[in-house]
Amino acid sequence: MVYKRKYKIIDNLITACDYEFVLSEIIKAIKNKKKLLISPIASHTLVRAHYDKNLKKILDKFDYLVPDSQWVRWSIPFLYGKNKSLKDRVYGPDLMLKTCGLAEKTNYRIFLYGNTQKVLNKLKEKLKNIYPLINIVGEEASKFRKLNENELKKLTSKIDNSKSDIIFVSLGSPKQELFCYQLSKNINSPLVIIPIGAAFNFISDQKPQAPKLMQDLGMEWLFRLLNEPKRLSARYLFYGLFFTVLIFKQKITKLNYKE
Repeated sequence: MVYKRKYKIIDNLITACDYEFVLSEIIKAIKNKKKLLISPIASHTLVRAHYDKNLKKILDKFDYLVPDSQWVRWSIPFLYGKNKSLKDRVYGPDLMLKTCGLAEKTNYRIFLYGNTQKVLNKLKEKLKNIYPLINIVGEEASKFRKLNENELKKLTSKIDNSKSDIIFVSLGSPKQELFCYQLSKNINSPLVIIPIGAAFNFISDQKPQAPKLMQDLGMEWLFRLLNEPKRLSARYLFYGLFFTVLIFKQKITKLNYKE
């Protein structure tokens, strides 16, 4: 198990850890009946938080922001030294699968929220094929807009009544982080809340996933951009560039400060 504490990347603290650490924290939270907010965080979300102070404050409320992006993972040793490097990122789809594997062994109850009903149906089918004993106790598709007060109340009541231990949320970032924080404030039951991005689409085979080599080389963004240029061009071209600029700015600031 790897845990190398938290490091400031742009404006937010990123937990340098591995999958095993995250799973151990999930077990601990459920055992102690405590809420837990964990987000595999992408580089573009950190850039948006730099310019949106409300988003920044909400991300600060998460117990753990873990490096979903290779670029976020590489930023840690770039800024803080090679001895802080991680062997792997904590990739959202893989974290979801590993958490579902844990849930099957421990009979943790799973709730799925977000995306379309078609994707949810395919996702449940795929998860049950991989983990035959998984206990999926509830689901609800996204309305693709902000929930009003009554809708949020109905959803939280549904989750509470399902006695879920873990909820996975797929709304796209940063909408899902904002929603998860709001949910955590309104939910009564102790719950592990994990915004998981495109994991629903990837695991259910509704969207193609970048080859492993491209992922390892930090080129997953290019694969996704070529597949969804209209939707993802701003995320990867605009925010991707700004992430690089802000990381170099942070590096220079740190060097000047040390001098």
